[in-house]
Amino acid sequence: MITDANTLAPNQTIDTDLLIIGAGPAGITIAREFAGTAIRVTLIESGDKSYNYDAQDLNRGAITGINAEPLDASRLRLLGGTSNHWAGWCRPLEREDFEARKDWPESGWPISLDDLNPYYDKATEICQLPRKKFDDIDYWQSQLGGSHLKKLSLNDTRLLTAIFQISPPTRFGDAYLKDLEQAKNITVLYNATALELLKSDDSSINSSIKKISGARVSTLDKKQFTINARTTVTAVGGVETSRLLLLSNKIHPQGAGNENDLVGRYFMDHPWLRSISYLRFQEAGTNWPLYFDKTKVANTRIFGTLTPAPELKKSLKIGGFRLWLQPSRTSTAGLDSARTIINKLKQGQLADDIGNHIANLYADADTITDAAYKTLFQVRDSPFANKSIPSDPYLGAFIDLNIEQRPNPESRLILDSPVDVFGQRQIKLDWRLHDTDWHTAKLALKTAAQEFGRINAGRVHIPSEFESNEPNWPQLITSSNHHMGGARMALDPMQGVVNADCRIHSIDNLYVAGSAVFPTSGYANPTLTIVALSLKLADHLRGVLS
Repeated sequence: MITDANTLAPNQTIDTDLLIIGAGPAGITIAREFAGTAIRVTLIESGDKSYNYDAQDLNRGAITGINAEPLDASRLRLLGGTSNHWAGWCRPLEREDFEARKDWPESGWPISLDDLNPYYDKATEICQLPRKKFDDIDYWQSQLGGSHLKKLSLNDTRLLTAIFQISPPTRFGDAYLKDLEQAKNITVLYNATALELLKSDDSSINSSIKKISGARVSTLDKKQFTINARTTVTAVGGVETSRLLLLSNKIHPQGAGNENDLVGRYFMDHPWLRSISYLRFQEAGTNWPLYFDKTKVANTRIFGTLTPAPELKKSLKIGGFRLWLQPSRTSTAGLDSARTIINKLKQGQLADDIGNHIANLYADADTITDAAYKTLFQVRDSPFANKSIPSDPYLGAFIDLNIEQRPNPESRLILDSPVDVFGQRQIKLDWRLHDTDWHTAKLALKTAAQEFGRINAGRVHIPSEFESNEPNWPQLITSSNHHMGGARMALDPMQGVVNADCRIHSIDNLYVAGSAVFPTSGYANPTLTIVALSLKLADHLRGVLS
């Protein structure tokens, strides 16, 4: 049953077995796992069935530190949550992403890839991916007709080819609305915003472990009601999870589960440096379909990226990264010459062969103007973009770089002074990067340059900013809208907010679903792992609620 919360009577009390707050990929996945069972499930969504500006306004928040996408633009409040503007890129985390590293004391999950693998298989189906295999290139070539997809001959102790599959993308609200409507034991309430979690009067044998009774909920018209639940799951995303826990200060003065000042800390995203470098091909017309295109093979769209081998990460003490090649039919000789001239002038010198550099500037004036406009106004597009002809040969490829952010306790979400329409404090993101992240980005480009040179593919031009050992992030660095951390998973409550079952350490019946629990981020987009973790959590909850 799907109901508009505006139709409920004021001050109503709803009793349920399982309350799920948030109807995005995590919340909908968990709810569907209980369809047709004897467990009463109530799934609430702050937004409407479709986009609502007033609900979306609740996502407002400030950002300090590293530049990131605005919080009210990177998240959506409606049925299906942020899957409604998801690009659909899917890939599981790597085995080493779950393992502890001596050089990263914040690393290591309390679960392993083997614990999650059975759920990844089902997650691929939920995300509407036709295949469960990712990196088996022989499978894609011989069994699925992708004989044209050739891997580069890279040193596999340094760089690997990692294949992503692309979901349609799945809009969870649209794709699974009928399942929710037809399940007699599931009630979906939309236009229902959880204001706070409520402390239960039930005592525990262990006084340090609390219980909650459910949540106080409101419509935008301030019609409030209470949902009482045996067990509650917050599935409100990597930012709102911290906000809801921090706002629930009747459970603990510093917020639910925040006895050790960990809620909101260790916020992570995948820093994205767009077109940060350029590979000029040794031979014009070079074409690598596996890496250049979102290729359709046997009804599955895939593309290849370049990622570090486990040996490289360990030896260089860096995080994961993903290099994505975007082929170009335009020259960058003018940009290279401009950088050379500027760098030499900074040193009080004139560049060698100045005549050729000036000729390059003249020939590539449109490319230089385009780059200058983007840098000056800090935008990704400009009216001066070079319009090449589709039949022109590829001259090179721009390199997009996404990196794994090392967990940092000072990168955090906190409550801010401005309030929303309910009078509740908005969230503020203080996104901070670690020196290790700079090291990762710098060595990612250096390794790519070495490998492309070794296989005689061409020359990689690395921006001068990366000559420094000190962090010198380019102006156009941004986030990937992959909000992770803030309620990280750990065995020790002094190191994390939730345990291996995603239960808040200090609260017996409160769980967190979604990427907020990620202890580390890897380089892969998080949605497939969010769904897999949600399936694992649903399995655990079946035992709890039986």
